[in-house]
Amino acid sequence: MKTPNYQVDLNAHLADCEMNYLRLQKLLPDALQAGDELCIGVGNHALNIRVRECAPYTSFLDLRLAQAKTQTWAAMCLQVRIYHDAKLAEVSGAEQVYALRQRYDYPNNKMFQRDEKAQLNRFLGEWLSQCLRHGHRHDSAVLEKVSATGTQF
Repeated sequence: MKTPNYQVDLNAHLADCEMNYLRLQKLLPDALQAGDELCIGVGNHALNIRVRECAPYTSFLDLRLAQAKTQTWAAMCLQVRIYHDAKLAEVSGAEQVYALRQRYDYPNNKMFQRDEKAQLNRFLGEWLSQCLRHGHRHDSAVLEKVSATGTQF
């Protein structure tokens, strides 16, 4: 049985991206440079942020959402593109998917949800909100220890 096509809610997508941009601006230092890394702890979890690219109008971040050391299978990596001129931040990739589409037919070979990108943007927003409410930054010495334990990007 064929189900109706999924329609992208552009207003909701832009609202999610705007809120993610504002949340990231509160978490990140003012002067971003390629190679900068930041670790934010939330209980037994951590959000590791690495700036992959930085240009005047865009930045590209890798975010690794990791649980306690004993649960390395639960780690997840998101690629986030920040558009400084438009004040938007959206998930552009996740795990091994480097170019997420706005909409997928369902069912599909990789079993993506119809609104996979929208769900990941909401998920990013929830994680960033948690970091703002309950997170604490680690200094560079702690970050080096985290990297040495194998939570590399």
